[in-house]
Amino acid sequence: MSASRPLCIHWFRRDLRWQDNRALHAALQSGWDVLPLFIFDETILGSLKPEDPRVTFIHETIAAMKVESDGRGKAFCIAHGKPKETFEHLFAQHDVRAVFVNEDYERRAVERDEAIEALCQAKGVRFEAFKDHAIMAPGEVLKPDGLPYTVFTPFSKRWHANLTEEALRPAP
Repeated sequence: MSASRPLCIHWFRRDLRWQDNRALHAALQSGWDVLPLFIFDETILGSLKPEDPRVTFIHETIAAMKVESDGRGKAFCIAHGKPKETFEHLFAQHDVRAVFVNEDYERRAVERDEAIEALCQAKGVRFEAFKDHAIMAPGEVLKPDGLPYTVFTPFSKRWHANLTEEALRPAP
């Protein structure tokens, strides 16, 4: 991938799949070359044992995705380190116009994404997040007074009332 051509990055995290991936679909529709990226985040890995089955699964899945990408003659960037440092390096090496991600709702993930979004803003890079692995994000199903439900049946009724066909439609 040429360092001088504008590109966007699709940052894989929980969404380790080529198909039915909203952020990847948006990146592919952007008009820029797409650099798929996965970061083995040392902050997360530092709290896990090397033989953790989740880490093994991620390694195997990313390796298979890289083989598939290589087979099509396309780049797939795999990094190990801290996300902010990885993005700073990529921004210095490439003309990055946007970063596309699927939302992640865990506290540490939200903090990480906020830091990367701030870095993107400082560099003039668009940061776009998409609801992908949840039909409704946290905070989308609330009581009329804005508080969360504590009883399932009213929650379920509101959830179904909020449900749209678009939320169920797979990404091409």
